[in-house]
Amino acid sequence: MSNQISAEDKKISKEIIRFLITGCICALLDFLVCYLVNALFKKIITVEPILVALYTLCGFIVGVIANYLLSNLWVFKNVEDKSKQKTPKFIISFVLLSAVGWGISFLTMYLCTIIFNNCFSININNFSLTSIFDFKTWASLAFWLFVLAFVLKTFFGMIWNYLSRKFILYKAPKENKHE
Repeated sequence: MSNQISAEDKKISKEIIRFLITGCICALLDFLVCYLVNALFKKIITVEPILVALYTLCGFIVGVIANYLLSNLWVFKNVEDKSKQKTPKFIISFVLLSAVGWGISFLTMYLCTIIFNNCFSININNFSLTSIFDFKTWASLAFWLFVLAFVLKTFFGMIWNYLSRKFILYKAPKENKHE
């Protein structure tokens, strides 16, 4: 058995790294848009569920657009038919699959919120943006449970997004293998 990494494994590893970098960029854009929209509208829209829906939708839209552009230009290079990437069907499929990824992420975060509240009587959603700069926050169990929930939701969402894009949207060309 050889310890050498095949050229195909190297391509997939590089693709996964590009996907992870793209995911981090898009998550940052999503967060920034959410924060800005929240800051701009929280005094105008006083019904919290409507405000949350507005800023999460705005962040999701910006994140999906950035993810679509980066996926097409940089992440998925070995694609069967690049011309399909600009069709309405492809774009709608991209958005719908992304929405499923967002749903998986949301459900993971919500499930963690329920579990941590029931097991530890801790509400992990009682943080403001400015509290991140308060070092007392960093010492609290609630903060670290929030970080754990955020990592889990991001992990599961990214797995879905990568696999759905790799095997549904950005299919690699079929190669003839003679072994």
